Amino acid sequence: MECFMDVYWGKNFWYDGTEGAPLNKIPVYETAAGAPLAWGNKNLYIPAIYVGQEGVVLDLCMRVPLSDISAFMDKWKDRDYENMSDEEVEQAESESPYSVDFNIVLALDGVRMKTTFGCSTVWNPLMMGTEPEAEALMDAYECSREYGWVFRRNCFDWEGSAVLSPEKLECVLVPEKRPVTAAHFVTDVSDGKGQERKVQLIHPLSGDTYTLTVRSCEAGQYEGDWGDIGEDLEYPSFYQAITYTVEPDISAEDLTVQDCAKGDQPRRKGAGSKEAGSSVLASSVALVPMYAVEDGEEPKVRCACSSLWFGPVDRAEWRAVFHIKKEKDFHIQAELG
Repeated sequence: MECFMDVYWGKNFWYDGTEGAPLNKIPVYETAAGAPLAWGNKNLYIPAIYVGQEGVVLDLCMRVPLSDISAFMDKWKDRDYENMSDEEVEQAESESPYSVDFNIVLALDGVRMKTTFGCSTVWNPLMMGTEPEAEALMDAYECSREYGWVFRRNCFDWEGSAVLSPEKLECVLVPEKRPVTAAHFVTDVSDGKGQERKVQLIHPLSGDTYTLTVRSCEAGQYEGDWGDIGEDLEYPSFYQAITYTVEPDISAEDLTVQDCAKGDQPRRKGAGSKEAGSSVLASSVALVPMYAVEDGEEPKVRCACSSLWFGPVDRAEWRAVFHIKKEKDFHIQAELG
């Protein structure tokens, strides 16, 4: 028998209050005992939506085979997440069987809903200390304990009048783009600005070949005002900047160039050592633009800046990163009521 669960508008899985009235539950695909929807290597279902005057809450459950969980944990269990490079973190996130790298578009009776926020949690039978919220969802949606599970909750606003008794659900799962590193290369200011360097890139999906040409390389220093974000801290300000072109042309959103190093952390003024401040990475990443510049030339000249350091950056290692969708959009329709 299904366990009763109250769902409130605008609240995540961890909300334990009773503010407002609980939303009205409308079953969609009933329980996890039924056949899941197959989307590539994912198996999922939408057990219910919850409807009220404020808006709609949609819950989605994704089934994860124990063999996938075990293989992932064995591969990454001894890695120190904090000391992993950005590329390693991206790889781990891409390989995780618990990844929920997609957005949800919802329409009821043909009326598109406005997304407000979402949250997720997991149930992992191979780890101790499962969150009570995950246990409650397991019971509420009758999920088999022979699998791991991802639970996703998204809240939506009405665009117009509320549809309190919808008869038809249309849902689209839209994959987010995932970074895939295609190549590494090194630049050094001692090579001279006029020395071009060509890097061959192979697109991971299409197999198309792109040529990235480094046009210039120079060291620089940020001389702006950091404001009062930490008056007792000093922040790194040296960087290296490069310009480059890509042929054939590809969107700057689909191909970026990023520094492989994370840069220096803020430190106490006068300390002369790398004492971490409260906003370590943000201060460095804020000045790492990747954008296209229309300068009248063909192809377009783009610019990338390295992370920030406390001394001049003569040498930098970069990685060219494609951003791709690994799956097609997944369309779901269901009759309600």
